[in-house]
Amino acid sequence: MFNAVTIAREYGSGGADIGRKVAELLNWVCVDKQIIERVSALGKVDPSWAAEADEHASAWWERVMKGFRKGSLESYVGEGPEFGVDCDTLQEFTARVIEGAAKEGNCVIIGRSAQCVLRNHPNVLHSLVYGPLAEKIDRMKLRHPHTNDLQGLLNRIDSQRTQYTQRYYGRDWADRGLYHLCVNSTLGIDICAKLIANVASGTQL
Repeated sequence: MFNAVTIAREYGSGGADIGRKVAELLNWVCVDKQIIERVSALGKVDPSWAAEADEHASAWWERVMKGFRKGSLESYVGEGPEFGVDCDTLQEFTARVIEGAAKEGNCVIIGRSAQCVLRNHPNVLHSLVYGPLAEKIDRMKLRHPHTNDLQGLLNRIDSQRTQYTQRYYGRDWADRGLYHLCVNSTLGIDICAKLIANVASGTQL
């Protein structure tokens, strides 16, 4: 039925863990941090800079400066924005990597607005993982034990993802209309993953 799954997630919802579990259940490839590796190789940029710019829309000054540059997408090479590779260019590379992964199939793609990149692909299941604030805060205490304002961190990351999807695809990533399936992480990692995997494989629920 489906040969690929996209996982959009609220920060702190456990969506990445659920995505990895879905890939494990289906015996598929999980495409998450590998996107950064592929994008950095494609753009010939420092992987640490690519990771920092991941799922970030370009700032207004980057777009102004880009207007002074000339050259094709393939000419944007170097170690970072000073060489012509900016967030806009990385987004184009990211979309290219996502398209390539979906073409190969049998993969679970986490984040990066993949639900928008692959919106016209009939064999891709689009899912959203969300959760209540208290649960997300509890999960973030383990990931960021030295961060005092965890709610502020959650809001900031979700805002960055909102800006990313809005700028590059003109959509609100929280719009339920983008997804076939929305799951609440309070069900637990295993149950959420099994639910998504069963729908993807056409298994009777």
